[in-house]
Amino acid sequence: MDDKVRTLLQEHGLKATQQRLTLLDYLMTHETHPTAEMIHADLPDISLATIYNTLEKLVEVDLVVIIEGLADGKRHYDFFAEPHYHIIDTDTSEIIDANNFDPRPLMQAARKASGLNITGYHIELYGVEPKDKK
Repeated sequence: MDDKVRTLLQEHGLKATQQRLTLLDYLMTHETHPTAEMIHADLPDISLATIYNTLEKLVEVDLVVIIEGLADGKRHYDFFAEPHYHIIDTDTSEIIDANNFDPRPLMQAARKASGLNITGYHIELYGVEPKDKK
């Protein structure tokens, strides 16, 4: 297991337990936006309850984000070290990672509207394939 994973956990104030190391490494190397059940299928030595608890802790410290609103009704998880946004095909539930925009104008507008120092963001866009492409 990579020292990068251990360091990342420690930088976010978490003890580097074996389960956290394994789960975070999994999310960092699998860009599939898995559900807890999908992770458990790939990591059966970790109980499903431990997977849920660990994911909750990783979300709490902003290392992982939850993606909801898919047709399957389940929570999907994504490693979020590098800010990016998600585009969700509402017909197929495909989740596409994208980082091709500058969030600074949005953050500045949010600060102006709220008076808050904006510390992060999570953006999901939803769409369908155009009719002329089908």
